Amino acid sequence: MSAPVIPLVIGDKEYSEASDGFGESRNPATGAVVASFARAGEKEVNLAVSAARRAFDEGPWNRMRPFERARIMHRIGELMLERRDEIARLESEDSGKPLRDAYWEVDCSARFFEFYGGAADKLQGRSIPLGPNYSDWTVREGIGVSLHIIPWNYPFQLIARGVAPALAAGCSVIIKPATETPVTAYEFLKICREAGLPEGQVNLINGRGSLVGDLLARHPGVDQITFTGSVATGQRVMEAAASHAIPTNMELGGKSPQVLFADAEMEKALPIIAGGFLTHAGQVCNAGTRLLVERSIHDDVVERLHQHIQSMRLGAGVDDPDMGPLINTSHRDDVERYYEVARGDGELLLGADVPSDTALAEGAFVRPGLVIGASNETRIAREEVFGPILTVIPFDTPDEAIRIANDSPFGLVAGVHTTNINKALGLGEKLRVGQVWINSFGVGLDVEFPFGGYKLSGFGREKGLEAIAAYQQIKNICIHHPLS
Repeated sequence: MSAPVIPLVIGDKEYSEASDGFGESRNPATGAVVASFARAGEKEVNLAVSAARRAFDEGPWNRMRPFERARIMHRIGELMLERRDEIARLESEDSGKPLRDAYWEVDCSARFFEFYGGAADKLQGRSIPLGPNYSDWTVREGIGVSLHIIPWNYPFQLIARGVAPALAAGCSVIIKPATETPVTAYEFLKICREAGLPEGQVNLINGRGSLVGDLLARHPGVDQITFTGSVATGQRVMEAAASHAIPTNMELGGKSPQVLFADAEMEKALPIIAGGFLTHAGQVCNAGTRLLVERSIHDDVVERLHQHIQSMRLGAGVDDPDMGPLINTSHRDDVERYYEVARGDGELLLGADVPSDTALAEGAFVRPGLVIGASNETRIAREEVFGPILTVIPFDTPDEAIRIANDSPFGLVAGVHTTNINKALGLGEKLRVGQVWINSFGVGLDVEFPFGGYKLSGFGREKGLEAIAAYQQIKNICIHHPLS
């Protein structure tokens, strides 16, 4: 059976062929082709921007009453849950993540449409008192055509995370998925159409980032960009956006610290810490890949974490293993080079063996690892690996822990593990990150509160009500109405 072809979706049309030929998506566990996809060029980029502009300026979305838009958004969430099993399996095959993580993606995506659907009719302005004979108020309007450049690690969920608030604000959208994971983006488009979203309100453009991503980011018909990915690529996107002076939302890299005090409840804290650097094989922007541990418990914590990673089972995502493969063999090679860096910076303790059976032998698997004896000044402690490597660094005092945690070019999230409320709140106040987790590292489907970073981790906020501001313009209207 031949692999399916993922088309472009522009306005009310699908394009199974495009001007830059075809690409292939492969299952990273086996190398098998999951799908091929049409790759857009300049012609299709112009068509997509025109369709999105027409939908924003002339389409029915902004003529609907807000509660009508909300009902369609809620329906999108319902359809996601109705197709939960199918989408999760496709996501697992396309990205390699364990099936349970793919189910979480679908559930979280549905929550975004429930949450922002509920906000669509509550985006209110405010009145401003100017004194007698004046009435003044603000109006919040959709910013226009919003471009969403999506990474390969959480393709379905990160589409929903940005597109839902954009639609709630009244924007039209162009989605540019990663070439590694195009499959579920098309499923998202099909759900939007089935739910009754007007044509052109959301458009799908697959293609090479160096060509299509750049053309879209520089296009004068695009009004705003939401980007998630590496610092280097994000900087290029910002330069392209600056060519026509449009705002961007940037969620970039991380080297997030988890701070473990000796008074923490170890039976609860250690599984959270392990999940913080092992989820999706460490291919997570906010992965907790630096563990700052109070010196008195350092050796015991290292031993227990090493036992944990030694007992893990690696395998294909659809078999729901403890850890799946990396996204492809090229990224595997990049991560394995960091193992050599780790050996030079400290001591590397490796965990589970990669699968050796025939079907998975060529997969993009790496062994999880701990690095001990490396200072916070080393490369392995400062550079984002995007793989399952945890650097363990001892500290003696809370002030030293804060200093080490903040001594990083990144500032996305942090975790603090302690039963002492003074330590917890003290670190929460002083850590230079966008999100602080205390005795946790993620809560449920966590769509309700803002997410974003400091420093090289980017700017702007995703999730929560704060995210909607990225997709709005604020217009002020003032009336002078003297009686005579």
